[in-house]
Amino acid sequence: MKKIIAATSLVLVLTLYNYPVYDDKKITFAIIFLCFVVLVFSIAKLYSPEEKGYDTFEKEMDSLHTFDGIFQYTKDGFYFKQNKETEFIKWDEIISVYSFIIPSPFDKKQSGLEIITNEKCYEFDHKVTPGIVKLTDQLSSNLPTWELDSLSVRINNFGLEKTKLYEKRLA
Repeated sequence: MKKIIAATSLVLVLTLYNYPVYDDKKITFAIIFLCFVVLVFSIAKLYSPEEKGYDTFEKEMDSLHTFDGIFQYTKDGFYFKQNKETEFIKWDEIISVYSFIIPSPFDKKQSGLEIITNEKCYEFDHKVTPGIVKLTDQLSSNLPTWELDSLSVRINNFGLEKTKLYEKRLA
């Protein structure tokens, strides 16, 4: 691409330098116009981000669904490591799981998962928690009544929205 830009620039400079030499001014205008068109499209192609094809997107999603990140999964629950501490959450200790969205003045939105147990409440942000996609998959397969069609509820005036994904049914 850079070779095309260099060659087109050279042709354009030579054409502008020898402008009065050509007998027909239409040819000169056509050469200049074509050089500008080639330059504009070449520079746009050079500086535009590459489009991802379906295969690239599929590979990226497969890697996200298999990447453990800060989590380690067992039959009874999962471990996660945050701030140099490792904690274990059992599947049967989880009382509820919520998806949350917080509007931010600096970024579009902050979103993540909130897991509530008898002991503690844990929040995992989608952007900063490595392995959260696989965590969501593991939660949906290990918790019996996972709800994907729940309504989002606005919690406060700042725009916090929560969606209930799981709630333990007490007998």
